[in-house]
Amino acid sequence: MVERQSPMKSFLLYLIVSFLCLCISLVFPVSSWAGIRGAPEGESGVKIGDKAPLETEDLKRAHKEGKVILLMFGNPDHCRYCEKVWFNIMDIGSRYEQDVAVIVKRHRAAEFWGPESEDSALGKRYGVIGEPWLFIIGNEGIVRYIFRGFAGLTEIESQLKKVLGTP
Repeated sequence: MVERQSPMKSFLLYLIVSFLCLCISLVFPVSSWAGIRGAPEGESGVKIGDKAPLETEDLKRAHKEGKVILLMFGNPDHCRYCEKVWFNIMDIGSRYEQDVAVIVKRHRAAEFWGPESEDSALGKRYGVIGEPWLFIIGNEGIVRYIFRGFAGLTEIESQLKKVLGTP
């Protein structure tokens, strides 16, 4: 004869299993939320005052032209914070196009199979995890300011003006 559990025991078992599932779902995916939430993790590998790794053709060209570089790491297509920062730097770039180069690198926060893209390799060089990251690189090739996460239009423009030496 099969013994049946009381409704109270079944309910308690259901609650315990549900609680454990909730805990597991909250703990394990935290490391992959960075790209989705727009919350970069940790500190970048490149610091203010460091010589910027200008290793891609667009970065080399902008540096050769003597422009200040707004270098963003993020993915405006999949990250709402990246999209907002991207719109901000595109607006600024259109107003300062003689002096500023806007460059966006779509790097990925997670590792996938397949060859590494140039953007992902550059993201590793800069030591960025998550998104968005915005580096203001002076025309001498030195990192002058780093925005970690969302940055508003006035914040970015204020720091850019300091780098450009304009009021």
